[in-house]
Amino acid sequence: MDRIVHITNGDATADQLSLAELPGDIVVWADALDQGPLLPVDDAAHYTQREAFWATRGGSKAGQLAQWDKDVDAALSADEVILWFEHDLFDQWALIRLLSRIARKGLPQTLTIVSIDRHPAIPTFLGLGQLAPEQLAALWPQRAPLSRDSIDEAITTWIALTSADPRGLPFLARRVKALPFLAGAIERHLEEFPDPTSGMSRTERQVLAAIARGEGQEQALLLASQAIDPRYPMTDIVMRTTIEALRTAGFVEGAAGSPAVTPLGRQALAGAVDRVHEVGIDTWRGGVRLSGRGPVWRWDSSQRKLVEK
Repeated sequence: MDRIVHITNGDATADQLSLAELPGDIVVWADALDQGPLLPVDDAAHYTQREAFWATRGGSKAGQLAQWDKDVDAALSADEVILWFEHDLFDQWALIRLLSRIARKGLPQTLTIVSIDRHPAIPTFLGLGQLAPEQLAALWPQRAPLSRDSIDEAITTWIALTSADPRGLPFLARRVKALPFLAGAIERHLEEFPDPTSGMSRTERQVLAAIARGEGQEQALLLASQAIDPRYPMTDIVMRTTIEALRTAGFVEGAAGSPAVTPLGRQALAGAVDRVHEVGIDTWRGGVRLSGRGPVWRWDSSQRKLVEK
């Protein structure tokens, strides 16, 4: 009997998939690569850097990142490996890292993928973990083989993502085709760079605007963001990190559960204050360190190009 392994990006999908009565084992791989540094280093250095980053966020990943990779490596001896990864930035970054690693370690006999960006039964589709076991089982016959072009796109994008120079990413966003959701993920990643006017990322602007409208409770902020940003559904960790960044910039104040916009924050929303020049920045976007009061790389959405300012 053929050995089959399903790889999912998170426990929610894995839990539902385990109830779907599909053949095969399930492996979880779930590092949130949309956050923190991603550098072109060997495995040991990668684990050290990522574990150090997660420690600053109050979480321990000691040993877990290496174990996830070991589990994926072991799965490659299966007759068929199926990747269950949806459309959003979180999943697409995990997908390109895994495909890059799989290509380096050796492709399984059959490599397929289930990847969707919507579902008729889910009005606001955020991910495969929302689906019931029978809905996941119905997607099983729709799995598609991953072409050589798909793997090459993943490798090329991973190299560009981990570079200290982000200028290859806009080029790739216009050219990747084989992986249907990768171009959108690249563009959404670029939108997390500071904009040329306010110095805030798209997520920061969205959250600050929602707080200004009176949506101070975390759940309301999450729902407001998820409704308008399907390529990067907000998680509670990203929400809290974003609010803390806005608080550090002096744009919000008040209790964690009910932040309020400050006068400086309202000026930032109006484009009258540049966060980078005013208070500085210290964060990572893939392999790019954004720090100090500029110049730093920014994404001009209207011109669809990177600028330094």
